[in-house]
Amino acid sequence: MRSVIALAFCVVAFAGLTAQTPAPSASKPLRHLEYKFTDDFEGVSEYHFNGIGNGIQTSSGVGDVSSSIGGRGTMSVDILSVTPDGALVVKISESVENEPHPRGSYTCTVYGSTAVLCPSVPAPSDAEWVLLSYLGRQFVAGAPWDAQRHWQRKQDTPRYLLVEDFTLTDATNDKQTLIREKKKMSLHNGGFGSQTEDVAITYDQTMEVPTVVHDEVQSVGTAGSGHGTYDFHLSSDSFAKAPP
Repeated sequence: MRSVIALAFCVVAFAGLTAQTPAPSASKPLRHLEYKFTDDFEGVSEYHFNGIGNGIQTSSGVGDVSSSIGGRGTMSVDILSVTPDGALVVKISESVENEPHPRGSYTCTVYGSTAVLCPSVPAPSDAEWVLLSYLGRQFVAGAPWDAQRHWQRKQDTPRYLLVEDFTLTDATNDKQTLIREKKKMSLHNGGFGSQTEDVAITYDQTMEVPTVVHDEVQSVGTAGSGHGTYDFHLSSDSFAKAPP
């Protein structure tokens, strides 16, 4: 969950990635994952006032309103099918503490490149977008790493420019590896909207899933700025073997 400023930016920024996705399968999911998650956002919204009250001019200018929003809960992911091009069709939903009912679910297609295709309206929450980005097959094994253990993904659309830089920082363990991502999205609106993210992903290469994700977000827009954090910890995997 983010401020109105960051939420509006996110909707615009991801508009180029949204599309109609396959309908959910009625059969049993191929795999089920559950993540414990927390998210927190603090923002400062800018407002303008003319200082006119009861017909009397007092003062005018710009003011700030601070806000804080966050939550914790469980993210549920069902792997429904594999598309001909190797992408995964997944259904994601979240249950948030102190809310009486789970939120709605969304069926999306995810790729190892972090590209995500979801219905545009309604759209998954910001926290769901973060997790969906790293659920694609061969996120590590299929990436085009160079000699410095680095690769970059760039997407330039009429609405925004997205640049993602990935660095493999710890590959000493054949099973667990750590990936750092620097991400920046800039709106093509004269420099009045941008968002940067610093992400740390602990990835299980044998199971092909992220086990821990920590995302630090900074956003700046025409009406204010904000800072957010997202944390995910894998708590259940239907593919995991039961302990002996």
